[in-house]
Order: sequence, then structure tokens, then C-alpha cells
Amino acid sequence: MKTRLVFSVVVALAAAVPSAAQQPSTGSSPGPHARVVIIAPKPGQDSAFEAGYQRHLGWHRSRQDPWTWLGWSFVLGPRLDRFMDGTFGHAAADFDHSVDPPGDGANNKVNVEPYADFLDHAVYERLDDLSRGTMLPDTSTFLVLETYAVTPGRGAAFEAAVAARRQLWPESSPAARFTWLRLRIGGQGPQYLLLRAAPSWAAAAALPDFFEEAEEGSRTTQLPEAVVQIKQSELLRYRPTMSYHPGVRPNDD
Repeated sequence: MKTRLVFSVVVALAAAVPSAAQQPSTGSSPGPHARVVIIAPKPGQDSAFEAGYQRHLGWHRSRQDPWTWLGWSFVLGPRLDRFMDGTFGHAAADFDHSVDPPGDGANNKVNVEPYADFLDHAVYERLDDLSRGTMLPDTSTFLVLETYAVTPGRGAAFEAAVAARRQLWPESSPAARFTWLRLRIGGQGPQYLLLRAAPSWAAAAALPDFFEEAEEGSRTTQLPEAVVQIKQSELLRYRPTMSYHPGVRPNDD
């Protein structure tokens, strides 16, 4: 939510999580764009960061911010103990009309910056033609996040491979619901994010690799060589107390 960041691209276990995942309302014009921020609590400042971040969410609540902001902690992967927040489902023009950008930045400076460092801030676009099922992310207990750094000039080949693989997922498969995001601005590209929900660690671990070779009759598909430079897999836990839903009080999350 740090509005002063230049565009460049989640700590402790969560409190009780919702009994069923919910699809958040964006409170804005519907669209495919998302803003995603990565935050690192300073050493020994985890509790202070969480308290400060919750105060900052209180600022959004006091301004009746119409946008939903979801938060997660990274629990597996190279960004362990970092925090991710994001707002999803926006038209690009929404980002020119966020609530009180100077006030947002000033509140961050008081409540968040003393206890954490803002590392990355990027805008992504949801690729509906490559995705399947209800849009992610939602409030599921866990979010499986895979990041693909693609060789420059091979974005079309990567997307073609995703489209071919998408057709082979049986509708009954637990892995048949997924959302793809493509980096638009704020980092090294081409970059793609694959989002999948999981109710537990076991369910997350059981998800198959999206591109592992599959067969359907005589059809097979696999990722072409030299398209992906780096693939990174991470597990995030949804943090209801570190999320903001318009019109919802903190103890209702």
C-alpha cells in the first residue's frame, strides 16, 4: 500500500482463518490488474511490524477505502518470514484514484517504515484466457505461488505452452483451479505468477507441477526448452488480521 514507492517487483502463524474461502470484492471498477507489495520486517521487529501494519489498515478503514487489501506471510521458500499484500481485480485507471495518496504515505511512514522495509511493488495483469475457475487469490488458508522468469522474447511461446497445458487439466482435478498473472510494470520481465489455493500444507504439497508432462489420448504437452530461466515455488499463509475488507470490522475478518 506504499503509494510513494517507485514501481519495482508473505512472519508468525495466522490467527483463526475463515471457514470457507471468499472471493474479495475490489470496491472499484472491475478489471484484470493487481498491485502487489513485498515487505520485510526488520530483525526483531516482527511484532512491532504487525501492530503497526494493523494500525495502517485502521487508517484505510477510517478513510472508507473501497479497495480490498489481502495479506499473506511467506511460510516456505526463499522469502521466508516476509509479508505480501495486494489489491486485485482493478481497471488500470483505478490506480490513479487510490484513497488520499499523501495521507497513505504519511501513515506508512509513522506506522510501518520504522519496523519494516518495502522491497518490491509491481503491477500485474490477470490472464483470463490462461486461467481456470474462480479468480485467485482469495481467502483460502494457503496460497501456492510460483514465479516464472521467462527468457526475453519467449513470452508468446510460454503463454502458448500454458494454453496447451490448461486444456489437459481434468475438471475434477484439485489442481484445475488456477490464475495466471503477467508482470506489466515494476520488475524484470517477462515474468509470470501462477496462483493456486490450498486448504492445508498436505494439499499444497500434493499439487502437481503445472507443466509436468500429461497425456490425454494421443495429445501430450510439456514446456519447451530454453523458455523459462528461473522457476521459484513458495507457500503463503493468508493473514485475516493483516487484511482489509471494506465495511468489515477487524474482529469480523
